[in-house]
Amino acid sequence: MLATEIQRDEKGRVVGPDGYPTNGLATISEAIAISGLSRSKIYDMIAREQLESRRFGKSRRITWTSLRAAFMGGE
Repeated sequence: MLATEIQRDEKGRVVGPDGYPTNGLATISEAIAISGLSRSKIYDMIAREQLESRRFGKSRRITWTSLRAAFMGGE
């Protein structure tokens, strides 16, 4: 049986062939880097429920699933 090696990023998240995480949560800064949009546009997309997010106190994280769907053609 062949074992396929799971690739991980520096934070230990499982990454896909494109080098980006396949699940988990991204910071707003990571969303900005992926999308090329401004911080206010990212927050606008969260408010319009175009991006799924979670709140931890004052911190907000966006699901990688919604980032992939919005900016990377799904998966």
